[in-house]
Amino acid sequence: MRKGISPLIAVIMLIAFTMIVAGILAGWATTFVTTQREELQFCAKAQLLIQNANYNDTTKNLTIALFNTGDVPLRGFVARLTYANNTVASERSGLETLEIASQDIRTVTVSVDDTLDKVVIQSLQCRGAQDLIGKYDIRGLGYPAF
Repeated sequence: MRKGISPLIAVIMLIAFTMIVAGILAGWATTFVTTQREELQFCAKAQLLIQNANYNDTTKNLTIALFNTGDVPLRGFVARLTYANNTVASERSGLETLEIASQDIRTVTVSVDDTLDKVVIQSLQCRGAQDLIGKYDIRGLGYPAF
């Protein structure tokens, strides 16, 4: 006749297994929450401003001056381009590796066409660090170049 494990041993093993799983989850949750809190604190100090933008009708390039008005350096950006027919394009070429120190200005160039309606520049590092410029604020597109 075969005997199974006693109910007392089964309960002790079940409690031990539960405690091990709880310990692993508590360690992971602590690390996750700490990382998220640090990221939020960092990004709360991030701000981005499009200082000006110029469209060159000959080259079909839009040159944008980005000013990091925040207290932390930012790196990696994306340009979301909205055109008159409501199509949206994302441009990352040359922007993904761009770094802007705190209180510094950098210039970027993006290929567009003259049906551009608005541009949103957003930090990939801190999604809340972004700015928008409409075509009427872009020199050479919305109003004449000087």
